[in-house]
Amino acid sequence: MKKEGKYLRAGSARGGLALMMAMFLLFAHSIVGVAAQGKEKAEGLVVSIRDGKFERFQQNLWNPLRVGQKVFQEDRVRTDKAAVAIVTLADIGRIVIGPSSDIELGKDPKDFKIKMQRGFAWVESNLPKGSKASITTSLATAGIRGTGFSVCYDGKNYCACTCFGEVEVSLDGGRVIKVPRGEYFAFAAGSPIAGKTESAVSLLEKSGAGFDFCFNCHVVGGRGKLKQDGK
Repeated sequence: MKKEGKYLRAGSARGGLALMMAMFLLFAHSIVGVAAQGKEKAEGLVVSIRDGKFERFQQNLWNPLRVGQKVFQEDRVRTDKAAVAIVTLADIGRIVIGPSSDIELGKDPKDFKIKMQRGFAWVESNLPKGSKASITTSLATAGIRGTGFSVCYDGKNYCACTCFGEVEVSLDGGRVIKVPRGEYFAFAAGSPIAGKTESAVSLLEKSGAGFDFCFNCHVVGGRGKLKQDGK
């Protein structure tokens, strides 16, 4: 698939990943409205599981999680190839976990570091003043102090997209890329890394390359517009 922008020339696989991420981001933003809104007293709570399995790694085994079940700091969780799960975390916010994801939740609420082995995660933060959060992969770290953003990673291709606020993507060598609202930043391991971001909204004009279930909530080719019953 052809993509605009200098750094997207590195390959169609990277462009496809960016498209999937942008579609997932807007899908996630539409479905969190139907999730539980209250802050939980426990460390966290599973508020929604769609279309597949959501599991936690405990005692060297993967065990199924259910809606209403608690999750805790440093839990390692995963989704199967069809599932989308939503977790609320006290003093952190919400995390929407996309299909085929494997992540480890953070430990410190003041510096909440999510470790992503692979997959897609959309975060809507509700951080106390002075706190911060991040999603770390082997390629880069996306850090925030109060925003909604998405990260996707498949082991080689990386993409971060900002729904609102601003995200800082930290790369090896100390380089930092700022990703403002409505923009995304993508690159592939071993390829040249550009110094600019691209518009994420335009990617919604194209379908068939990723998570088409996003269009259960969004108008195909509607530049992110929600369907009437999805508002």
